[in-house]
Amino acid sequence: MNRNNPTKNRLTGYGILFSGILCFALGCFLKNTSHKDTAGYALCAAGIIICIISTVWMIRKVRCPYCGKLLHLKLFYSNRTCPHCGKDTDI
Repeated sequence: MNRNNPTKNRLTGYGILFSGILCFALGCFLKNTSHKDTAGYALCAAGIIICIISTVWMIRKVRCPYCGKLLHLKLFYSNRTCPHCGKDTDI
């Protein structure tokens, strides 16, 4: 398995991002419904941290394997060719 595949790295980053958003939403729900809201605050904080980790992951890993420049991070955008050097990024 090649770790430098930008498409797989982008999908991994979005998977981590959506799990962070889900964790944050669950924390907000628990914070508003329970009397002991420490678990809700902890889940909200964990969700924010997971979203930050996901953003850092995508900025560091979704790069052209040839020139090393950042590719588009949009979810449904094709990164088959690098907009900077024009080479094929599918590995």
